[in-house]
Amino acid sequence: MKVLRILILLGIVFGLGYYTGQKPDEVKQRLRDLSGQVLENTIGFDQKTNLQRQMLAAKDGFLEGRAYLLDHHFKEASEEFERALHHLDQAVELDPQGPMAQKIKIIKQKIREAQQSLAQGHSLPPHMLDDLRQELQSVMP
Repeated sequence: MKVLRILILLGIVFGLGYYTGQKPDEVKQRLRDLSGQVLENTIGFDQKTNLQRQMLAAKDGFLEGRAYLLDHHFKEASEEFERALHHLDQAVELDPQGPMAQKIKIIKQKIREAQQSLAQGHSLPPHMLDDLRQELQSVMP
């Protein structure tokens, strides 16, 4: 039984080698196509992972800023909002023409408005922070 398996395996390897030898250009082209598909999928996966990482960091910065704001630490809250904006900028840079870029730009504008309101000494209504959090959550990939 063992000998039969080895013979079958050797026959398959010989057959594949013979086929490859008869049509080398066709096999090379198929390998190039497969390699291109693998690279395309890998790059797309990597970009999506980086986008998720940036969005999570932005959400973390926003939530930290919100916590500081609730504790009446306005300077720290503004710094955390700035950190969230930085991560949102990086997320947009990853895919500037993508479908999420426009949504992220809208959220960035709202966070900047909240930050400017804080800089002018105005307090933010709690529902505004909750709305921003929900919008940020809805954009998460």
